[in-house]
Amino acid sequence: MKWMNKYSRDLKLTKLLIRGDEHAFNVFFDEYHPKLFRFIMSRVNQDYDLANDLAQDTLCKALDKISDYRGEAALFTWMCQISRSMIHAHFIKNNRRAKFVQPIADSDDMRHILENIAMSDQDEPEKITMNQQLKQIIEEVLDHLPENYGNILTCKYIEQLSVNEIAEKFSMTQIAVQSSLSRARKSFQQVISKMLDHDTLRDLLLEQKAHNHG
Repeated sequence: MKWMNKYSRDLKLTKLLIRGDEHAFNVFFDEYHPKLFRFIMSRVNQDYDLANDLAQDTLCKALDKISDYRGEAALFTWMCQISRSMIHAHFIKNNRRAKFVQPIADSDDMRHILENIAMSDQDEPEKITMNQQLKQIIEEVLDHLPENYGNILTCKYIEQLSVNEIAEKFSMTQIAVQSSLSRARKSFQQVISKMLDHDTLRDLLLEQKAHNHG
């Protein structure tokens, strides 16, 4: 079936996890923990500790149920379903409701927006709200990029790591990092070009440009 070819990498990883392969576990944790953390953060009102705990709990539960994964969707999508259930259970248990803006997508001028999603405490309230929306949009796109592209772009443009630091973090050569960054930027831009058809995203970007030039 087509979906089996599409998610063959995920299926291969899950088979190795079932066998107890230590390297596969390290790959699983290093690749998916940052993605799950970003996914959860926007759904728990930016509660860092809670997001970190739920991300780890999701990974543990995913490992327990990994034999149930059939490759009918991306492994990350499958784990997001687990995360949603755990987030819901958490808020039910604590008699609270999750507060988040449903993410839409990402931006036009990738370099500009990626480098400016960190909010300033001096920003005006309306600009902070706008930046929060863009930040959630960006994180949603980063999480759904193929390979390890989202994590590499996050390291480069959000954490401001150098190519050498990224190479050390992911055990890659500097040439491999530069190549991955190039492919990741292209992938990001392709997604954004499609997402710009969404009126809400276009309006947010126009508002941000107006604020930046105001």
